Amino acid sequence: MKLRKLCAIALVATIGAATVGSAASAAENSLGSEGTVTVSGGIIDPEDPGSIIDPENPEGPGIDPETPGIIPNPDIESKGIIAVSNLKFGSVEVGTTSVNARSIALIDEEGEETGETRGNIVSFGDVTGSYTGYTITGELTSQFTNDTTTLNGASITYTNPLLATSGTGTIAAAVPASVVLSTEEGAQTFVSAGEGEGSGLWTLEFGQSATSEAGTPGTAEDAVQLDIPLSVASAMTVGTYTATVTWTMGATA
Repeated sequence: MKLRKLCAIALVATIGAATVGSAASAAENSLGSEGTVTVSGGIIDPEDPGSIIDPENPEGPGIDPETPGIIPNPDIESKGIIAVSNLKFGSVEVGTTSVNARSIALIDEEGEETGETRGNIVSFGDVTGSYTGYTITGELTSQFTNDTTTLNGASITYTNPLLATSGTGTIAAAVPASVVLSTEEGAQTFVSAGEGEGSGLWTLEFGQSATSEAGTPGTAEDAVQLDIPLSVASAMTVGTYTATVTWTMGATA
C-alpha cells in the first residue's frame, strides 16, 4: 500500500514538472505585437443626407438636404449647426393674431414628395473627438417686416420638442417644453450639452407626424406658432413679411 502511494505521488510530481516545462517553453516561443490607431476629428458634410438625422427614425435614412425648406450650413466643419428649416406660416388676413408654421414634406431620391411629414427642425453635431459641451440657442434677430410695416411685438413659440441622435452620445438636460422667441428677449437656450456630452449628429424637431412612435404624434402642424399683438394685427398692410431666426451653437453656459 505504501509503495502504491509513493508511486502515485511520484507520478503527479512528474506530470507537474512536465506541465511547467511546457508552459515555459511556450512562453519562450511567443511574442505579443502591439496595434495602434490614431483618431482625428471628423468632418460633417451638410450635403450628405445621413448628416441630417430624421428624429422620428434616427436609425434610418436622414432628411435629404434638398428637401424644400431645409437650409444646410455650408460653413460647418466638425462642430456646429448642420441645417435648419424655414418657417412657412402661409397667408393670413388683416386682424389675424396667431398662425402655425407648416410641417416639412419629405422627398425621395428623385425629389418627389413621399407623403411623410416632419415638424420643423434644427440639426447640429459634434464630431471633434474632444467633447467640451455646447448650447443650442435660437433668437429672433429681425422682426417680421414688409416694405412699409413691421409686426412689432410679434413672437414665435416652439413646443412639442423631440431630440434624437443616431449615435450613442447623450445629453442629460431636458429640452424646455416651450420656448418663446422675440426681438425683446434675445437668445433663448433650447439644448444644453455638458462636458463629455453631445457627441455625434443630432436633430431637434418641433412637433411630430401622425405616425411618429416618439414624442407627441400629430403635432407637426401646430408646434411652431407666430403670435401678433391685436393692435398690430389690425393695422397690418398687405404684403409678404420676412423675419430671421438665428440658430447658434455656443459654449456651455
